[in-house]
Amino acid sequence: MTSPQLIPGRERCFELLVEAGAPPHIREHSRRVADVALLIARALIERANEPLDLMLLDAGALLHDISKMYTIENGGRHAELGGKYVLGLGCSPEIARIVVCHVDLGSWEPEGRVTEAELVNYADKRVRHTEIVTLNERFKDLFERYGLNEQAKKRLDGFHEEVRALEEKIFNRIDADPDTFLDDLEKGGGEVELVDKQGEI
Repeated sequence: MTSPQLIPGRERCFELLVEAGAPPHIREHSRRVADVALLIARALIERANEPLDLMLLDAGALLHDISKMYTIENGGRHAELGGKYVLGLGCSPEIARIVVCHVDLGSWEPEGRVTEAELVNYADKRVRHTEIVTLNERFKDLFERYGLNEQAKKRLDGFHEEVRALEEKIFNRIDADPDTFLDDLEKGGGEVELVDKQGEI
């Protein structure tokens, strides 16, 4: 279990985003990614007994794009730079791993436990700006924005295939249809409250 002092609470995560220069639309996107990740995580805990750390998941989801604005202005890969940035802030290595893996999971186990990094990676692929969308809709948008050459398109094709396999891994365990499962969250637009054993954080 990660040491709690190395995991910033939700309010502190938003402060860190502001300090890093993340504009309101990036902060709101990050909140929606956290909402999606937490909703799925709760189902995995209740229905599949997955050992997920909700505090770690929430912080990783909220901070996943912390270096996005920096790379828009200066170049670079925001996932890798973001991982280094949160480590420099004193966050746990587990949070840094979630941030680094939110674009490309790297090696993962289709038959292993569902990890916090996998959930943030998946949730990020279901949120276009602040709207919860299907994987096809999200990747259509990604192709339009980032598929600038054949190499980029091939990379995105690989990510799309990987996330489809990840979706199957997650939702087979909770016996639910991915799109139906997230419908209520999108229609309601409400924030998912985070409560752990010590109370709300």
